[in-house]
This record gives sequence, C-alpha cells and structure tokens, in this order.
Amino acid sequence: MNRKGTFDKFEYRPIVPENIQSIYQLFENNLDFFSLPFDYFQRGTLEDNGFEQDLSLFLFNSETNQPIAAFITVTRKNTKIFQCFLKGCVVDSAYRSHGIGSKIITEILKRAKEKNISEIFYGASVPNYWQPGVDVRHTSLFFFLKKHGFKSHRPIFNLTASLTEVKSKPVLEKNGYKYERVKPKDFNNTLRFVRRNFPHGTWAEEVHLSFNMDPPTTFIAKNFKNKIVGFSTHSQFYPGSFGPTGVLESLRGKSIGTQLFLWCLWDMKQNGLNTCEIMWVGGDTIKFYSKVIGAYISPIFYPMYKKVK
Repeated sequence: MNRKGTFDKFEYRPIVPENIQSIYQLFENNLDFFSLPFDYFQRGTLEDNGFEQDLSLFLFNSETNQPIAAFITVTRKNTKIFQCFLKGCVVDSAYRSHGIGSKIITEILKRAKEKNISEIFYGASVPNYWQPGVDVRHTSLFFFLKKHGFKSHRPIFNLTASLTEVKSKPVLEKNGYKYERVKPKDFNNTLRFVRRNFPHGTWAEEVHLSFNMDPPTTFIAKNFKNKIVGFSTHSQFYPGSFGPTGVLESLRGKSIGTQLFLWCLWDMKQNGLNTCEIMWVGGDTIKFYSKVIGAYISPIFYPMYKKVK
C-alpha cells in the first residue's frame, strides 16, 4: 500500500456526508455487542470537533463502491497534542484474515509519527466517546491491538440494568429537594455547579453535550432556596447510557443521587429503551447501583495504548 492509500482494488477515501451512511452501516453489520443510532454515529465522527480526517482511514472497494474497513481517530483539546485516540475500528467480515487491518494500523502509526504524536490510545476519547476501551467480548480486536504493540490498562467496568424494574414515575419533591429536567435558564448554573464541585476530568463538557439533545437529558436537584445541589445525565454517549452524575459532598447519603438516577431511568424507559448501561463504575458505587436497580457488571473494557516511535 502506498501513501495515497491504494492497493489492488482498494482505496482510502475521506468520510463525507455522501458516504457516512455506508460507513455507519459497515459498523452496524460487523459489531456484535454494540449498536448506535445513525445520529450518534454522525455526532461522533464528522460533528466531533476532535475528529482527525488524516488519521481516520476509510478503505473502500473501488469496484463495489462500498467501504470494507474503517478506523476512526480523534484528538482532544484537553489532552496534550502528542496524544490521539482510536474511537472505533472495524474490518468487514468478508475481508478479514487478509492483513487489511494490519496495513491500516501501520499507516495510522506512520502518519501519527509524522504529526509528532507520541501516544495512541484505544479508549475513552472524553468528553464525546462511545466506549471506554476494548470490550473484552471483542476478543479479536483485543489481540489485534496486542499484536501491534498496544498495552492494556486496568479494566473499566460498566453496569447493565433492566428498565423493567422501573415501575413508577419518580417523585418531583422529597425531603425538601425538588427534581426536574434541566431547562435552558439553568444551563449556565448547572455547568458552573459541575465545574465547581467536580473540577477534575470532563464532566462539565459531557453535561454540556447533553444540552444539545431534544429534550436535554440532564436532570437536576434543587434545595428550598432554588440552588442546584446535584445532577444526573443520561444518553449523552449513546441511548441508554448513564452518567456522569454527582451531588454536593455535604448532602450525600440523603437519597438525592438515587432520585436523580431514578429520573434518568424513567426518562430512558419513556423513550422506549429496555436497558440502561451505567458508565465507568468502580468501588462501592457498584454496590449502590446493584442495590437500587439490580445492576450487574457487564461489559468490561480494557483501555489500550501504544507509544508511537
């Protein structure tokens, strides 16, 4: 394969509005454990402000005019410029075991080196990501990356919960705290609350993305002075995903977080979803979600990374 990206009857093409649907369908047809609505796929590629067209390689069969492989790469402004992230990669099942994936990842690494990128990750390209690492059920992807020198971090747990357990609409007010879907008039106050009380990481950016949903998928809790004391967000990453969420440290243990969580679950159920996937859970929080809704650990992800030399 040469730098122009052609070999035999295959050629690289950039993702554009005219072919994004076919690339989306390539992912949908070849991923066994994960599915996205088209608008989320578009939001995570062409509409992602970190999307790197030169490092994202889409291989087409020029005879059929159909994509046969796609590797999506992004960078993030909140990370150092010498890091980039593989957001998703797939090779059509009819073209596997022919070295196509290896040719593509080699080309990406070559281009990354030319851009002075020193590390490439397969994992959470926060704030806008689909999965926090390689789903261990995607065994072939895990060992493909291992083969090409990627190392794995400690595992990240997501939890799955059935929305059939949500029987009734949550309360609007309890113990002096009221709960509501965030409204435009509260957007700025909500972001200030998140930034002030949860300054590490990208929670504020993730919540901000939820404001673009119609209706917004963040719920807030207020005290009797109408001050925000907690928040919960759902379906920002993909339909049925839950998180981030947080409550003022001084008010934890008063069921505020539980009520916010229940509002998100109820909202998901009203949207016709059957399951909720609680994102990136660790420690005693796993026990909390298990008690509230019967959530269980699944799936498990391994963030993976490689030095670019």
